[in-house]
Amino acid sequence: MDVLICSSLAALEAFVMVVARSRAHHDNLPGVQMGCILFVIQYLLLKYYRVFLYHKYFSPLRHIPGPTDNHFFFGQSIRKFKADTTTSLYVKWMRDYPKGHLLRYISFANTEVLVPTSVNAVREILQTQCYSSQKSPGWRRMVKEMAGDGVLIMEFDRHRHHRKMLNSSFSPANIRKLEPLLKSKAIETCQLFDRAIAANEDGRTGVIDCADCFTKTTLDIMGMAVLGIDLGNLKKTGFDGQGKANETDAEFGFLKAYEIVFAPGTLGKTLMFINGFVPIRWLPVQANREFLFATSWLDDYITKLLRTERAKIKTAMDSGKYESSDSRDLLTFLIEESMPGAPAEGIADSEIVGDVLQFMVAGHETSAVMLSWCLYIIAEKPDIQAKLREEIAAPGNSITYGELEKLKYLDNFIKESLRVYPPASGTFRQTAVDMSISGIHIPKGTLIDLIASVPQLNPTIWGDDAEEVDPTRWDRLSGDQLSPYASVAFLQGPRICIGKTLATMEMKIILAELVRNFRILRVERPFTVRNPGFSIRPDGLEVRFERIAT
Repeated sequence: MDVLICSSLAALEAFVMVVARSRAHHDNLPGVQMGCILFVIQYLLLKYYRVFLYHKYFSPLRHIPGPTDNHFFFGQSIRKFKADTTTSLYVKWMRDYPKGHLLRYISFANTEVLVPTSVNAVREILQTQCYSSQKSPGWRRMVKEMAGDGVLIMEFDRHRHHRKMLNSSFSPANIRKLEPLLKSKAIETCQLFDRAIAANEDGRTGVIDCADCFTKTTLDIMGMAVLGIDLGNLKKTGFDGQGKANETDAEFGFLKAYEIVFAPGTLGKTLMFINGFVPIRWLPVQANREFLFATSWLDDYITKLLRTERAKIKTAMDSGKYESSDSRDLLTFLIEESMPGAPAEGIADSEIVGDVLQFMVAGHETSAVMLSWCLYIIAEKPDIQAKLREEIAAPGNSITYGELEKLKYLDNFIKESLRVYPPASGTFRQTAVDMSISGIHIPKGTLIDLIASVPQLNPTIWGDDAEEVDPTRWDRLSGDQLSPYASVAFLQGPRICIGKTLATMEMKIILAELVRNFRILRVERPFTVRNPGFSIRPDGLEVRFERIAT
């Protein structure tokens, strides 16, 4: 837009100056040369105004409270990159400015970003005015590079259409059909724990890296639920003489591809962070080459699988032998929906591939992070672990999900874990029109960072013990705590996570098996939280455990 404005003004001004000087019989610079000079001067002046003057003296948002210790050009961006976690600075700002509905911080090139801190502000963004904002361009570009063009980055009518198409596949009734799959993978996870014990020197206790273990569990689950393929990551994992997990399969696959994309080295992390502001995946460096290879492999694998499965289904349909199954995987469902005469006839292959890739990514990563933090809490809070075990053991040896749903303390524990340790770093939006949030006018084009940890750890909502893990608080909610917008780990409104039911069921079934069979003794050593990243993933979180004698 700035280029268009400056080029139009420069062309008009050059034309006027050329005409005026010709009438006065003065020597003229060529019109094109004059126009270029005017363009450069005006473009630099306009950029100087936008970058260095607007946010300080002219922005209608300049009176909203927020951090003031800004870098002259990068604002808070460098501090965010160096922070302990992707959300810790946001939480600090919320504590520093507890009153009001919004806070404002300055980002790269002194861009203004708003952060909702109150239940009312969160409600307006997620529900009341959901379609008045859209994914921010940088965030949308990054997700598309990693996971294709799926429902996660779609907006407005396109998002509504895809969401409507997918809803039936993620209905509670269809999700309940995945119970046998979830139970089998929970048992395989327990078997992995047993192998860790067997590999340990004392033969009584074992150690596992939570995020590494649960990534394999949830990726196996999503492989079956989304692709209809058992990726077998849990079964392929063994342990060396020091009790460290190792892979028995050297073949490149989903697990290794996602490690490259989401767990790069120092240079890769730096490139990921910069790429959120300026596209740099074209740079010819090793970290970019590895990223592009991994994302291309994922896209090619799903595209080939899509074409193969579609050909099989079409052949069966043409011969009159095809029978649709209620428990079909997501890819099969999307292929059926895209066939001639079906509701989504004509949907592009790239959109199906994007939907599949995004469900694979979001479905396995966030669930693995949630389970990791649950085990961390259990290891740190023996009283919580004891109460969970007492409640879970009550129904007997065989527990159905219907019985698990009735366990109140387990349900409260899941909610509290998600409140204190939400798995996703946030959702990043940009206003599509002028809008008002809690009576504050927000111009079109304003960036909004919706960080679940901000309202969920806000002491004005949850009390002075907001950062303490207390499952019993869910039995005595009051005031703003009763609002669904006080805890938004899965978002709310039209953009609520479509996989919420599956993720909750997954957590309960896996935790129930682990708590019944193993005693989590302690966290082995200090760990870090991945930053930058799309999830609040605890890297290096290792717990020691022992099997409970039967």
